[in-house]
Amino acid sequence: MKQTEETRQFMSAILEEDGSASTAKIRRRTDLTEGQLQHQFRKLESHEFIEIDRTEMETRSGSRMKVAVIPDEKRDKAEALLSHDRKPERTTVDVVELAEEVDELIQTIDELKKHMTSHLYNPMQANRERIEELEERISK
Repeated sequence: MKQTEETRQFMSAILEEDGSASTAKIRRRTDLTEGQLQHQFRKLESHEFIEIDRTEMETRSGSRMKVAVIPDEKRDKAEALLSHDRKPERTTVDVVELAEEVDELIQTIDELKKHMTSHLYNPMQANRERIEELEERISK
């Protein structure tokens, strides 16, 4: 999951409310827009960092306000999102394979340069010289 500043603000607001915060409380503790709040609700729920409950009271629109709840078993993981000393996730990139791909790309670029020189630049240069000759003849 991509950990953005918005995600950290959102999770921090919930943790400051002892692991359960309504949309209104999160809004008061952050500078997130309504769209950003809803995105964080969806994102964090899909990654199972939070569960979504609803308040008992209805809002002016008649719906019940969302409440983000961090399950107890996810609290350590949620706090790690805010930690500055968290360990980076291990990469699964094969460095040798990556180096081979870079070499192939360099070869492809070199071939394209040769192709462009012989099929585009050289003919253009020849046309430019021919135009200069014709212009010189016309001007005499």
